Amino acid sequence: MIHEFIYNGDTKTVELKDNRTATFPESSSKIEIDYNPDGRMFLRQGNNRLEIHAAVNGDKTFVDIGGRLYEFSQPSQDANGGSGGGGIVTDPSKVFAPMPGKIVKLSVAVGDKVEPKQHLVIVEAMKMENVIVAKAKGTVKAINFAEGDQVDTDNPIVELELDEK
Repeated sequence: MIHEFIYNGDTKTVELKDNRTATFPESSSKIEIDYNPDGRMFLRQGNNRLEIHAAVNGDKTFVDIGGRLYEFSQPSQDANGGSGGGGIVTDPSKVFAPMPGKIVKLSVAVGDKVEPKQHLVIVEAMKMENVIVAKAKGTVKAINFAEGDQVDTDNPIVELELDEK
């Protein structure tokens, strides 16, 4: 799955395979992601392994890697050709979790009308709650998981019928 993010004003792309290996197309860098059963997450490149912590606040993600804080943001709708402002370059009618976790709250039901940036679901991952928002205006067509379910990044949690522009 391809993700876009903005760091220091530049749009970057990363490909995440099996939610374990991140590669950066503009370089040959490859980073392995290790998940501990206790909820901790580590980045590993070669023999280097650093614990990371992440928190999401609106469209900004803050990541602490080895004691150094990084701020990332998601491209705006105009910057990424209309993907709805999300970090995942995909169909805005499908709403995915940013990382594997457990659904702690569904804020919508099938048939609900939604607006861009409206809260849809909260996913707990790495002991943090991630609020997932709509990327486009539409109607909830399907909810594929229930509160308490474990989710991954490959299957949509919510599917929308998009309103015509």
